Amino acid sequence: MPNPPRWRLLDNTSGATLTECAEIDGLSTDRVFPVEPAYERYTLLGCAPAGPLRAALDGTGPAWLGNLGLGGVHAPEPCQPGCYDCYSIGEELLDVRVIGHRPAEDGSGLLDIELEGHRRDDDNNAGGTAAPQVSGYRLITDDEQRAGQCRDISGLFHERPEIWPQGPLVTLLGCRPGLPASFNAELAHVRVDGTVHHLGRWGLGLSGRILDTRPSRLGEGLVDIGLAARFPSPLAAGERPLWDMWRAGGPAETNQWAALDRSGRYLWIRAARIHRIHAPDKPAGTVYHLDGRHITDYDAFYCAMGEAINGPGGWFGGDPFWLHENAGTGDGGATPGFRLIWHHSDVARTHLVPGYDRKSWGPAVTFDDLVRFLHEDGVQLDLR
Repeated sequence: MPNPPRWRLLDNTSGATLTECAEIDGLSTDRVFPVEPAYERYTLLGCAPAGPLRAALDGTGPAWLGNLGLGGVHAPEPCQPGCYDCYSIGEELLDVRVIGHRPAEDGSGLLDIELEGHRRDDDNNAGGTAAPQVSGYRLITDDEQRAGQCRDISGLFHERPEIWPQGPLVTLLGCRPGLPASFNAELAHVRVDGTVHHLGRWGLGLSGRILDTRPSRLGEGLVDIGLAARFPSPLAAGERPLWDMWRAGGPAETNQWAALDRSGRYLWIRAARIHRIHAPDKPAGTVYHLDGRHITDYDAFYCAMGEAINGPGGWFGGDPFWLHENAGTGDGGATPGFRLIWHHSDVARTHLVPGYDRKSWGPAVTFDDLVRFLHEDGVQLDLR
């Protein structure tokens, strides 16, 4: 029996199949995930530094501040202690370092302080392009230490290139005829065995119209369809080999992810979740074995944990939220309250240590954090 087409377009309203195709030009990009951020320079204007920012200036503390939140002040000073109505954290600068300072030009005795870092990508303040209407900013670090306040900041609010730009115009290759002239569709990935994985929740949908149709070289009666449509978030380089493996049936052995770097392990977790086949939780009393030999980073823990519970290519979460959902409430493959034997736990204890994580852009999740998460969710943990 021939393999089914790899891709299926489903109508977003009815769920009906609009067409199937063998390949899609424009679905994948050659960009590597994660995208390395562009570091920028900012100047805190008219700043009264405090706490760690003051220490960075006078040499009693490090120049590196970590993450710095900017709360726009909306009320006259002083704001009363404990008041959260007069300001909100509307912007966050990541991996911030103090690189210089000078007296403010207005003779106020305040300082203009130069920083290097990058903006957390979000939708606040028109995606960082428009300064809010505020009278100044309060500064606060990741660990909620006050770092002072400033009258304004330069270098922050401006247009930036898209971190992950839309893909090129899409061409569907080797399609069955019948796609409507205009459409709004969700993409689905189809395994060799016919299992269908819907991808709408991952932002993999298409909305547009047909530009041209021509006979396809991929089979008699098939067509290639050029579309006036783009994928908002194309697949990253490195994802296609993983998806090929899952289409063929998924990983055959555990720890196939171990040869990947951390970014590749993140993509492995994503592929495992997308291609997850739901099954009832295994019975209470089942004992699971976590192979800790390759848990040298945060994402490796989730790769190994997924396989401990659900076998090769299994998924059991990829962050603390989903770890809790699966371990604490079930529906992840294991009945809550299960016993987990963590073999070679010394590897993670050595590698998952406190610090700053330049993948998540925040405090690193440590071995002790993971142990605490598991205990809090009722896992009977046996470290070996």
